[in-house]
Amino acid sequence: MATTWNTMLSLRVVPVAVPLDPPNWHLDIDRLRKAITPRTRAVIVNTPSNPSGKVFSVDELQAIAEVAIEHDLFVFTDEIYEHFIFDRNRHVSLATLPGMSKRTITISGVSKAFSVTGWRIGYLAASREWIPTIGYFHDLVYICAPGPLQYGVAAGLIGLPAAYYDKLAAEYQQKRDQLCAALSDAGLTPSIPAGAYYVLADASRVPGETASNKARNLLASTGVASVAGSAFFASGGGKNLLRFCFGKQPEALDRACTALRGL
Repeated sequence: MATTWNTMLSLRVVPVAVPLDPPNWHLDIDRLRKAITPRTRAVIVNTPSNPSGKVFSVDELQAIAEVAIEHDLFVFTDEIYEHFIFDRNRHVSLATLPGMSKRTITISGVSKAFSVTGWRIGYLAASREWIPTIGYFHDLVYICAPGPLQYGVAAGLIGLPAAYYDKLAAEYQQKRDQLCAALSDAGLTPSIPAGAYYVLADASRVPGETASNKARNLLASTGVASVAGSAFFASGGGKNLLRFCFGKQPEALDRACTALRGL
């Protein structure tokens, strides 16, 4: 089944990937319905997503909500790229839709928006009736982040104005456009992301039998690192795709774009 692990919906207890088709990664709600079995307990939604940059529309989220309510499912959402939104797209948290506040577990963090990936500080929002159980199991599997870092994050969440996030989105949209232009010039047609800071590009012209081979060959010939698309797909998918990240310093991104154009 050819779909990426994060450009998808996952269904538990047994994981089932629901394919989202490139280049727009549109959700076919009938596929979701057909994937649900009596063992299904929850749906996982990543928006904006890694690696495709897919941003689920309100209509798509509403369709997911209707299915979740119909089958009495939880929905876990990964929204860590919520502030990286481009082209006037809009991030909508599924928990805000009618009937979804009690069945949605919203998961996010600050490592991306505040550029503090090493701090490993995230957060979760859910109905108060689920929090004690979540806290119990969470306590068994995590190590508490240092107190000073938590205070720093709290200061950012409370004190940073909306303009900070607007500037962040504008900066990363410019980086996206720069990298996508270079990929297009190199003959590596990109799937233009609506959010996050990754690009999936068609690497058919790069030598190699597998995506991993292509990634290594591209690195050897240009010095530009990428991730094999097959790393994000179910078996057999992504063999001609490479994922590029534009969350880089301007100087590094400039060098990478110049190198890609010399491919």
